[in-house]
Amino acid sequence: MFRRTIYITVIALFSLTCISCAVNQASNKKKATAFENLGMAFVREGNLRAGLARLLEAVKLDPENPDLHHNVAMVYRNLGEYKLAFLHFKKALALKKRFPEAQNNLGTLYLLLRDWDHAIECFQKSVDDVLYKTPHIAYNNLGLAYYNKGEYQKAIDRYRHAIKLFSSYSRCYRNLGLAYDALDKWDLAIDAYEKAIFFAPEYAAAHLSLGTLYLKLYQNKKAVEALRQTIKTDKKAGPYAEEARRLLKKIER
Repeated sequence: MFRRTIYITVIALFSLTCISCAVNQASNKKKATAFENLGMAFVREGNLRAGLARLLEAVKLDPENPDLHHNVAMVYRNLGEYKLAFLHFKKALALKKRFPEAQNNLGTLYLLLRDWDHAIECFQKSVDDVLYKTPHIAYNNLGLAYYNKGEYQKAIDRYRHAIKLFSSYSRCYRNLGLAYDALDKWDLAIDAYEKAIFFAPEYAAAHLSLGTLYLKLYQNKKAVEALRQTIKTDKKAGPYAEEARRLLKKIER
């Protein structure tokens, strides 16, 4: 009877401990979600460091959450902290084997590191996952990796696949134009740049690419028009407007 009483008591204490652990775990997850939401709000406002601080607090409370590690990795990447970004991307993928968004974004980190082959491997894993919701993004990124390797036809094939999936993908049209330009297929390049502009009229980079190509082809009148549009659309007077002004001065000499 005594032994039975002890056994029942132990079971009861164990049950209470389990309940307490479950309550604490639920409480931590709730706090982690609050930190995550606050952190991502800061990130969306452009305050990356404040956002990162809250996201790291969330990770402390919910360390096995792959989405949290993914968000932290993205912020570290955007801050230029590539080693830390890499660690959190790897953690996210270890916790969630099927995670094409993280695979794609890890690939963008490899792009920044100019490690084209590892980038291609990551992007390919993303597009191979039939549940990936935005495969056109990974196909465009695949094109970028091949373009930087100098494999322009492979880049074109990936860009065209991305456009098949998302026909108004202006950024991809501009990238496609750059690849055609590299192969001296200038009519196709012009067509791609014009489509990029059609779908995104304020796309300064596309206007600049078009103007630069017209200048290379000695079509100065069209070049001037495209370069002026670059300055007009680069409202923050950024690098595209600066380059357009430099090229305009070159034409006017």
